[in-house]
Formats: sequence, structure tokens, C-alpha cells
Amino acid sequence: MTADQRLDQLEPLLAQSLATLDRHTAQNKFIMNALAHHSDQISFLLEKTADLATDVAELKTDVAGLKTDVAGLKTDVAELKADVAGLKTDVGKMDTKLDLILDLLGNRTR
Repeated sequence: MTADQRLDQLEPLLAQSLATLDRHTAQNKFIMNALAHHSDQISFLLEKTADLATDVAELKTDVAGLKTDVAGLKTDVAELKADVAGLKTDVGKMDTKLDLILDLLGNRTR
């Protein structure tokens, strides 16, 4: 086999190998671009997750404050109920006394 014949055999193999190498290079560039894009998205999501964690911590603090406020309101409402009950009793006593006074005044005017 001559050198030219040997080159004729090797040339298609070398062209096919280079074509495969070019395809792999293009695929690697595509993969690298996709990885860079996903990396940016992951960084964005991590940043937003950190922001959400901060917001949740603030909400927990606010909820704890609200629970304290609600407990205070419950105590105040209970005191108001007791005061209203006392007022009702006092008004009932005043009605009784007014009736007695009116009876006494009514008997004197007769």
C-alpha cells in the first residue's frame, strides 16, 4: 500500500473524528451556558430564600407581640364584663330604692 493510499484511508477517519470533536465542543459550550444560567437562577433563589427567612423571623416576632396584646385584651374584656355586671347590680339596687322613694313620696302626697 502506498503512502497516498494510506492517506486516503486515514483522511475520512480523521474528518469524522474532527466532526465529532466539533459537535462535542458545541455541546460543551451549550452545557456551560446552561450551567451559568442555572447558577444565576440558583443564586437568585438563595437570595430570595434569605429574604423570606428574614421576613418570617419578623412575622414571628410580630405574632408573639400580637399574642401578648390579645392576652391583655382578654384580661381587659373580663374586667369590663365584671364591671358591667357590677353596674347592672347597682342599677337594680337604685331601681329598688327609687321605687321605695316614689312609694314614700306617693304615700305622703295622699
